Amino acid sequence: MNMFDLATELEQIEVQRRIKLFETTTMDAVSFIPAHLGAVRAKVKDLAKRKWKWGLEILEDDNGNKDVRIEDALRITVPKEHWNSFQEMFVGDLNNDSYLNLKSLLNEALEDELKDLRDDLKPALHEMYNEQRFASLDKTIKVWQSRFGISKIITNKKNVAVTVEHKGKDIQRLYGKLIRVYEEDKGGLEMLLNDIKSNRPLSAYDIFKDYGYLYGVRLRSKLHDIFLIFEAAIDMTFATSQSIYISEEEVLDEVEDQIISVKRVGNVLYPSDERFSIDFFNSLYNIIEEVMEEQEKQEKQEGQKNV
Repeated sequence: MNMFDLATELEQIEVQRRIKLFETTTMDAVSFIPAHLGAVRAKVKDLAKRKWKWGLEILEDDNGNKDVRIEDALRITVPKEHWNSFQEMFVGDLNNDSYLNLKSLLNEALEDELKDLRDDLKPALHEMYNEQRFASLDKTIKVWQSRFGISKIITNKKNVAVTVEHKGKDIQRLYGKLIRVYEEDKGGLEMLLNDIKSNRPLSAYDIFKDYGYLYGVRLRSKLHDIFLIFEAAIDMTFATSQSIYISEEEVLDEVEDQIISVKRVGNVLYPSDERFSIDFFNSLYNIIEEVMEEQEKQEKQEGQKNV
């Protein structure tokens, strides 16, 4: 066998080796046409996230069509007429390089990830603020209003990230503040989103640490001549707290005597658990009615004595 025949045979063996190697690997494969630019770009961006420099091999058939192989990770078939469009994704001339430079696509991929994280933040906040414990607090407010009415809302907005009375507007405002701080911080956004979705404490994050509570409300009510202030909040550890201020000592005394599920400190009542029950609101309403009725009777009796 002469040298020419030997070289030809070796070349054929190498071609067959490459074909066999490709057939036995799990290399991802895709065809490039302008309509598929987004899909191909996405696959190459995924490679860029793994590393920015890749080995490159470009084979060409008799018609000038290209077979681009990026190590053992991706094979892209590129028709001759689309070769120039394909190369626009990359830095440098692919025909003259033995490796692929994905630095520009890496930066683009990172910006895409940042955009996705920023886009995920607002829905995550809405989902958190409508989770069961927040919805339960909203329900409690409605029950309170139906029983005692609301004469004025006096929430301390400086201490509450999102107020019950302006929930939607405040979530939007909170999102804007968080984005201004974490807009370019991929790691910060990832940790924030994970903690929001996992109900982990948020007080360590900028913006949240400016507040004492994630969510809350303070309501002033008046029933007959008795003033009541109901306060309910969810703190940065997702724990619920509630309290009721009552101006009438006699009502407080009756509650203390009749109901064991609440604690009294001065003129303020606290639930033994995190929340007041609906039954307690009903009992408190009835106690107030009874006390006021008894006071009216006594006033009438006193009035009759003085006549």
